Amino acid sequence: MIIKINLNKKQKSKKFKPKVDKSSVISFIPYIIVPILAAAAVVYSMQSFLQNKINDVTDNIASYNSKISMLMPKVQKVAAIRKVQNQILQKINIIRTLKKEQQGPIGYTFSLTSAIPKFAWINSLKSNNGNISISGVALDGQVVSMFMKKIKKTGFFNSINLIQTAETKKQDLSLQNFSLTMKSKYKKPVVKRP
Repeated sequence: MIIKINLNKKQKSKKFKPKVDKSSVISFIPYIIVPILAAAAVVYSMQSFLQNKINDVTDNIASYNSKISMLMPKVQKVAAIRKVQNQILQKINIIRTLKKEQQGPIGYTFSLTSAIPKFAWINSLKSNNGNISISGVALDGQVVSMFMKKIKKTGFFNSINLIQTAETKKQDLSLQNFSLTMKSKYKKPVVKRP
């Protein structure tokens, strides 16, 4: 038996190199490049679309900001007016409350003075247990009639009667003296004693 010993280094193994046909590679290039170009075109169009949207939104924001800066002084004026309006409404509510609380001599005295027409003057006002008598001077009978209607509208009086009218002259003017009687609707509260 004979043994062969190889003292050489390892034998080099041959690498397998497949043969590539250049024409088949060239024919395969369009299948790679066309999708890449299409994807790039889609990305570019999406990017330009988004950029246009961003520009539109930026322009809208700038437009709205300019409108806001123009409207802010008006908004501040409206806020100031609303503040004043609220203060006035509070005062009106206080006055309404006070008017509701007016009773008795204060209430009917205020009502009578507010009912006096422009061309009428009161000379005397007497009150006795709710019976009131007024005498005064007016420009004419229509002013006296207007005075009586205003007194009735106050809601404080009933049984308003014209007692007398008489013509009088003062400084070459013909005026009407008048006398009225009425009853106050105010009733004194009954004080309960313990």
